[in-house]
Amino acid sequence: MKSIFTGNIHNKNSRKQADLILIVLASQSVRAVIDTDPDGSCNIFVPDDDVFKAGQQLKKYAIENKDVPRPAPHVPTRIFFSPAALALVFILAAIHYIITTRGLHKQAILNFGSSSYYLSQGQSFRAVTALFLHSDTDHLLGNIAGIIVLAGPLLRVTGCGQGLLLLLAAGTAGNLISESFGRDLRLSIGASTAVMAAAGLLGARRMTIGAQLRHSLFPKFKSLAPFAAAATLTAMFSHGENTDISAHLFGFLAGTGIGLCYYPLSVPLSGPVIGRISFGIVLAILCTAFIQGLFPFLFNT
Repeated sequence: MKSIFTGNIHNKNSRKQADLILIVLASQSVRAVIDTDPDGSCNIFVPDDDVFKAGQQLKKYAIENKDVPRPAPHVPTRIFFSPAALALVFILAAIHYIITTRGLHKQAILNFGSSSYYLSQGQSFRAVTALFLHSDTDHLLGNIAGIIVLAGPLLRVTGCGQGLLLLLAAGTAGNLISESFGRDLRLSIGASTAVMAAAGLLGARRMTIGAQLRHSLFPKFKSLAPFAAAATLTAMFSHGENTDISAHLFGFLAGTGIGLCYYPLSVPLSGPVIGRISFGIVLAILCTAFIQGLFPFLFNT
């Protein structure tokens, strides 16, 4: 006898998979025996002469049922707890504290804030650096709440490296698109564009999962529900004295567009290796942007 499956009966998914294997093999007249240990681990054994046949039948079943809707990926219960989101919050708070206590706040906004005029002069790094600056403590606290509520779940379900890269790409794109419609010196700052991008990314993720469901009477309308929910959430956050509504809108749309392109390919683009590569790209972009912004800052001081 040879084992063709090893799992644990205490794991719901593992138990279902074992039951499915036994059913498939029984339907093809392949004798199979399941052996369970006291600790819950289990093995499915088949006679040595039937190992090849069992493998072929299981592969055939998988191919014939590959279009069957799969359940949504398991989401951790503590969805809002994300070490990466907390680290991002700490970085934003540290930057704000340092530049305000040292009297560098106005100068930092001038050198790192996003403006259609400066972007048109080739200072594209401002679309990145503006995401890390805030006008006052209230502005900062509002975006911290948004990061915990929206960016936290995004990073948990997408992965730290991939999630941060998507967040940075969508937030930067939102600033670039927003500022491309003007030619003035108005400076825009704040992580809110990235927060709204997170709402768009979460909506896009749910839309791509919902698009696989075939049993709904109105599948197209149902797949648009997450988009409507994320858009409503964006509108609710788009208020306040220092709010750039256009940046919020384009951040949300950029997040939605990028998410709709990424999540259908998320399986081959997932995993720890891709995550480390993505995180390295994020660090490279941030370092390049801040170094570019430091040159005029150092010369002016």
